[in-house]
Amino acid sequence: MRGGFLAAAIDRRRFLFAASALGLGLAPAPRAGAAAGAKLPPATDLRSDGRLAATRRLPIVILFSLPGCPYCEIVRRSHLAPMLRDPLQSRRAVIREIDISGDHGVVGFAGEPTTHARIARAHEVRAAPVVDFWDGAGTPIAGPLVGMLLADFYSAYLEAALATAESKLR
Repeated sequence: MRGGFLAAAIDRRRFLFAASALGLGLAPAPRAGAAAGAKLPPATDLRSDGRLAATRRLPIVILFSLPGCPYCEIVRRSHLAPMLRDPLQSRRAVIREIDISGDHGVVGFAGEPTTHARIARAHEVRAAPVVDFWDGAGTPIAGPLVGMLLADFYSAYLEAALATAESKLR
């Protein structure tokens, strides 16, 4: 009986590994309650966001994401959404999300019409998640966080990049 359980567990692991390698999206779905508060404002008017950031001397933090990306959901739910909900942390940055495959309309930093996908291409973002740090003109001011990195240290990486961005605006 025990050997059967172990064999089934190994087979399930192999199946899930193979499915993820093929991009079949079989990663566990986030819990409904946990994801409920995990929305980030989408980028819609970067010119307005840039003015706000410049006036307040704040960095703009952009999450480049893809729909259905489990790592994007972790970054959103566990790191960026809690920053928005915390009264002190929410004053540290303007946080927006860009769907790298999306044709959502956006006003660019110079007032030009563009899309989420064009912005991602302009910043050479081809995979997700990527968290980038910009000044009010849309210029990168700290190195981007590419991928999920080490989950146990992600908060520290995010904090260090945000501190770097903040220091360049002072």
